Amino acid sequence: MNYSLILQNISEIFIAEDLSPVLKGPHLLIAADENGKISFVGKSEDFRKTEPGFETKFKDVIVDAGNKAVFPGLVDSHTHLVFAATREDEFAMKSRGATYEEIAAAGGGIINSTVKTKKASLEEIVEQASKRLSQLVSYGVTTVEIKSGYGLDTESELKLLTAIAELKKRFPVEIVPTFLGAHAYPPEFKNDHEGYINLINNEMLPEIKARNLAEFADVFCEEGYFSLKETEKLMLRAKELGFGLKLHADEFHSLGGTELAAEMGAASVDHLEAISDLGIKKLAENGVVAGVLPITSVFSRLPFAPARKMAENGVTVALATDMNPGSCMCGFLPLAASLGATQLKLSVEESLKGITINGAKSLKRDKTKGSIEVGKDADIVIMDSSSVAYPIYHFAHNHCEKVFVKGRRIVG
Repeated sequence: MNYSLILQNISEIFIAEDLSPVLKGPHLLIAADENGKISFVGKSEDFRKTEPGFETKFKDVIVDAGNKAVFPGLVDSHTHLVFAATREDEFAMKSRGATYEEIAAAGGGIINSTVKTKKASLEEIVEQASKRLSQLVSYGVTTVEIKSGYGLDTESELKLLTAIAELKKRFPVEIVPTFLGAHAYPPEFKNDHEGYINLINNEMLPEIKARNLAEFADVFCEEGYFSLKETEKLMLRAKELGFGLKLHADEFHSLGGTELAAEMGAASVDHLEAISDLGIKKLAENGVVAGVLPITSVFSRLPFAPARKMAENGVTVALATDMNPGSCMCGFLPLAASLGATQLKLSVEESLKGITINGAKSLKRDKTKGSIEVGKDADIVIMDSSSVAYPIYHFAHNHCEKVFVKGRRIVG
């Protein structure tokens, strides 16, 4: 066998398996074949039995982990990375006590970003988003979902999705594009909801599918945005066209969106700060991932989603950043895991699964991403610590030392 990577001298590996998520050393080793797939995980002495003298034979691909902890490539399963300008003026309003609704009523919020996005060129959007994505990769993120949603007309939404497609060309990481045209009603459709829904269903969705620009379609189901009935109409059309389904729901009010999305087979329902007991039951029954966004709760002074209750009732809980210019200008995914352990009452192992294998499940990538198992992509992160718990215990600090995607080093 030829190898693209032999990573040795590992102290601990967060393999993210259900029953025993941490493999403890010393002298652990991971090998990846020439196609960038993991071919071995275990003790160095066991690898030596199948590859005697590997240090000499394959010295060009050997990397010493320095007796440090290794993780699967992190998975940020909910971001809004493509937008044209930041909104720190609204942040200042929020710091003085303005609510989400008050900021929107003053011309801020999603519509503010929409105006700026329409004016920006594709190149400007790509350059800005490239800087943000580079930051995420430097934290150890190797799989990321990116939503559109700051265009709200066909031309601008296509521009945002094209920007995501350009990021896929520039970066070796796995990028999952999601169409979120149903993020808000643009001003010209404020009193014509049916007209905007028809625009999405009859023009945007078919064109996006024809160009293969998005894998998932998403809707913001919330009071003042898209009602339950409107959400259902949009999701039915997206499903009919072959999109995977995602949903923003239960952020401020429980409207039944979670229950609807679960019954329709959505990949995930995200936010969930106001989820009902019935919503939790439906997620568990239908195997739909709960996308919990604890950094948004901190940034926007919202309650935390009941992640502990969801986990205890059989729901798979993913943790993501929700990085966006309005409600969460932060892309530091390990912080979401730290908040999982400190504020959401999840264990360290549950929190780490939230930013690895469970995030991959919410993106339908768990067959290839999110854990360190033979046959999966060798997306691997070395953290500057000897234990897997330390990087989220020593929180708000970037411990990422080296990042590999499919066995190739891209950071460090």
